[in-house]
Amino acid sequence: MSSNALESQGMTIARGDGASPEVFTTIPEVKSISGPDGSANEIDVTDLSSSAKEFRMGLQDEGNITLDMMFIPGNTVHAGLRSDRANRTLRNFKLTFTDSPATIWSFAAYVQGLSVSNEVDSTTNASVTLRISGAITES
Repeated sequence: MSSNALESQGMTIARGDGASPEVFTTIPEVKSISGPDGSANEIDVTDLSSSAKEFRMGLQDEGNITLDMMFIPGNTVHAGLRSDRANRTLRNFKLTFTDSPATIWSFAAYVQGLSVSNEVDSTTNASVTLRISGAITES
């Protein structure tokens, strides 16, 4: 049986420049993308006539996307991520999958965290956490 699974190799995430019209630049050196890890709160709607607990779903929280990447301080996109975190800038991003035609998830996010790490026999790496604000749109 053949699989329709998408390959991860070739998937990209791009950062918008905030201009009009907005231009997106691929974030280079990304090794892995995790998320979004969204969820929704549960609202207890159980009343005295209920025979068991009853719930409704609250507002969707799209959660976070985490990027593990090789970090290059002099790269303008990497420096932009650091600046976005420092300035608490809400930025548009696009996550592009490898299907054909490509599925694109667009969302606004803050750079909530950017942690740089170094170790013996390795590259300079960073873990970047994007906190999604609002809904993700698919095109």
